[in-house]
Amino acid sequence: MQQVFEITAPFFSLIFLGTFLSHIKFLDEEKSSFLSKFAFYILMPTMLFANIAKTPNEDAFDFSFLFCYEAATILLILATVSLGAIFKTNLPRSTMIGLNISYPNYGYIGIPMSLIAFGTDAALPLASILLADTVILLTFSSFFIAISDQKKSIIDLFYNLLKRIISQPLLIAVCMGMFFSQLKIEIAPTAGIFIETVSGAAAPVALIALGASITLKFPANQKLELAVISIGKLILHPCLIVMIFFIWPTDKIVWIQTAILCASLPVAANVFVLAGYYGSFKKESANAIVLTTILSTFTVPVTLYFIFNLN
Repeated sequence: MQQVFEITAPFFSLIFLGTFLSHIKFLDEEKSSFLSKFAFYILMPTMLFANIAKTPNEDAFDFSFLFCYEAATILLILATVSLGAIFKTNLPRSTMIGLNISYPNYGYIGIPMSLIAFGTDAALPLASILLADTVILLTFSSFFIAISDQKKSIIDLFYNLLKRIISQPLLIAVCMGMFFSQLKIEIAPTAGIFIETVSGAAAPVALIALGASITLKFPANQKLELAVISIGKLILHPCLIVMIFFIWPTDKIVWIQTAILCASLPVAANVFVLAGYYGSFKKESANAIVLTTILSTFTVPVTLYFIFNLN
């Protein structure tokens, strides 16, 4: 348990430091937004690239692993859309609930925490999950939103979908890291020091920016949906991953550990951006990100303790 505490305590301490700095007005909304964008577009991609570029090129995508992980993602989205139809919830809203439940916060928490918990061996499964999950989540969410919005043509949908996929900074970093790894390209020492220095700032800046966005005000009419999202994201998603890999096991223990940890993370900040883009469930998504982040300070350490005791 001490190992779990040593990994998680600094992460969540940085999140609450951001909350404290926001509370004393040291960080206002404008500064927090700047830190968040700086971390997402510059620092986190650099850290991801640095770790993937060092991955041995004999490693490759494990498509059976990705199939198992994405099966959980697809099941969660289809389940929420189906339940939404049963309870007469409009399609965009039920789609966004599914996106909240199935989209973990890889960028600000998942990447740095996995690399600290499992070492550089986690870089490739992280890259695989990030790449596949982003494509699947954007594809399914865009598809269901498009069904409900008859104004947009299939060509517009495909164009917007492709543009969002190829412009993702984390995905660009994944592809560049794999390119360097597979071709065994050596990074010049000076460039390597610069990259490592920038990478070192990624986790602290991202977590402080995330913490600065936390508020504790949740409207009464959102409580049921926020409860469903919190249980689905922090408990159901990782449990589903465990069940799937129990049925279809793999001998890559670090890959399974990384998958479970990723699934147990709070809602990704990207969901708020997507909610704004789709024009649905924006305020609720913002509150879901905040609530699941707070609750994850308790659930993630428990999940990590379970992961370390996997045989």
